[in-house]
Amino acid sequence: MADASPDLLDPAALERAAAEGELAALVARWTAQTAGDELRRVVLAALRLDLALVVREPALLFQCVYNRVYWHASAEAAAFYGEGADAGAPLRAWAERWRALRGGRGPWARSLRPPEFPLLGPLREEYRGVPDGAGAPALSRDGRIVGCWGPTAIAWERATGCALAPDLAAQQLDDGRPELEARGDAWGRAQVDDRRSGASLVDVKVDGDSKFDCAIGLADRTAVFVAGWCQDYDGVLARIDLAGAKVRWRVQIGGQIHALACDRAGALVAASDGAAIHLLDGTSGATLVSAPLTAHALALSADGSTLVTRHEDVLRVWDVAALRRGRPTRLRGTHEGWIDAAFSPGGQRLITGTLLCDGRDGRLIARLDLDGPGYLEGGPPRHGRRLADDRFVEMAPRGLAVWDAIEGKRERVDWDRHYVHTQEVVLSPDARWYVHGRLRGWWPIEMQLCAVDDGSVRAELGKVEPRCVAFAPDSGRLLVAAGGTVTLWQVSTGTREATLLQHPAAVTGVAVARDGSCAVTGARDGVLRVWSLASGELRGARPLTADDPVERSWSVDGEDTGGWRATPEALARLEGWLGWSHAPHGSTLRRREGLTDIVASGRVRVRVPAQEGLVPAPGGTRWASRVDHFAIEDEPATTPEGRPKSDVPRDR
Repeated sequence: MADASPDLLDPAALERAAAEGELAALVARWTAQTAGDELRRVVLAALRLDLALVVREPALLFQCVYNRVYWHASAEAAAFYGEGADAGAPLRAWAERWRALRGGRGPWARSLRPPEFPLLGPLREEYRGVPDGAGAPALSRDGRIVGCWGPTAIAWERATGCALAPDLAAQQLDDGRPELEARGDAWGRAQVDDRRSGASLVDVKVDGDSKFDCAIGLADRTAVFVAGWCQDYDGVLARIDLAGAKVRWRVQIGGQIHALACDRAGALVAASDGAAIHLLDGTSGATLVSAPLTAHALALSADGSTLVTRHEDVLRVWDVAALRRGRPTRLRGTHEGWIDAAFSPGGQRLITGTLLCDGRDGRLIARLDLDGPGYLEGGPPRHGRRLADDRFVEMAPRGLAVWDAIEGKRERVDWDRHYVHTQEVVLSPDARWYVHGRLRGWWPIEMQLCAVDDGSVRAELGKVEPRCVAFAPDSGRLLVAAGGTVTLWQVSTGTREATLLQHPAAVTGVAVARDGSCAVTGARDGVLRVWSLASGELRGARPLTADDPVERSWSVDGEDTGGWRATPEALARLEGWLGWSHAPHGSTLRRREGLTDIVASGRVRVRVPAQEGLVPAPGGTRWASRVDHFAIEDEPATTPEGRPKSDVPRDR
């Protein structure tokens, strides 16, 4: 049969199958034929993972397969995952040959790091584009259909990757189980109602210190599982048999449980606390495995062999037996620390979670020992971390630390300087200076300009709102607005350089242009103004419009503390006005159908199956999130003789 099927390692055959809608059939024919054939098994796993996406978007076939198989069994993968062996990247040469055969088919997004979860692991399938109102994950009774069951049902046929019509999706995913609601009104009591009838199913005392706010019941209505939190937000889970309303078992595990699932017989329970998924024996409550996976909602197949998780707008299908065999390999360190993704000002460095990487080629430089979540009340200040091209600074409750960003070595620690969530910090772009003060509700606070390295105070800035402080891109000057006065300071000397003309109303936000030539201010009179930093003169002004984002907020005393702030969205509205420029590139993001579109000049530049929250490098050719790092490749088109086609536009 293999002889009659197109070869999985033939790029032309794969592209033809995708274009003609035959990819699912090709995958099905090869599924039973890859035993002992490692290379084809890896390619098959890559196709299976993204089958639903490629069926919908055939043009993404090469990008999806390349970005998964290129890293398989490589030294880079072992470094990023923190485990695994380097087998010489056996499919890298094949992926590069396919890349060369594509010629100049236009821009695409090449991954600069391994995928979040490797091939041949517990992750088997992904489904993208789940809308907000689609409800919780679900599987059909026979496990062949996966989706979300709710007011707006969405589902896919797993074998083909094809989406089902909404009415058919709702029909296939309804397994007849009761819809339960945990009230969580009283400490220590499990109170569960039938959502459809409103009848009370359970009202029983479990302990003295838990809040149970999620529940799921068995199909035969003989028991329910309830979960929530206790003590210092530890996770708690219990099984209650409805006959006699008896608590069979209660366990504490992980953090606060917010999602539950069980198989049809109640032999297996899955619970998510946001940082991990815990699989438990439904009969005894014994923990079978805790896997470091992020999920907002869960579902288990009727026989307990398959787990479905939902994170943002992506459904993932997992093999439970593979999960139970041990800790799943994933990019280690990306979900730690307080940073999603940040490029240095010049784009040379990138930090995601605790991973310091080369911002240009993606190479892992070091794992930084950063402070991380775990504080019951607050934590570090919101903006207490800054990556420059040559250093990284963290200002945290445990102290201030400075890393060399070139090699990733920690070079300075000051355990006596502690910074917590009640302090506001603004770090300079070069990570050598900072402004800070202790928050006092919504009122302006006494701010100081200090040096990072020794903590010396360079200037007392007076009472200032934190959002009315902005460093120039070269870190040499500091703009400070207090009331209606805007002052320009020399950072190195801590001296006033100039005072801009008085505003007729208190300033609510300031920002400095990318080239340092001018600044923009917003004030309570509803007027935006652009100032020349060289002369201090007003370039021009205009009233706020309905299209200018403003932030509405009020103090505990009811005072309106909102107004215009220098957010990225607000600054983007001003691009090109009176010489103002803040964006280092012309690309923007648009999220739709589970994909991120990178848009330039009103046209989609590339479509990327990436997480939400991508941030750009200064040049707009690199993009990253906690788990993603992409480079936009623009391959020049060529003639059959290999010469570039001059009439094909190239993206710069």
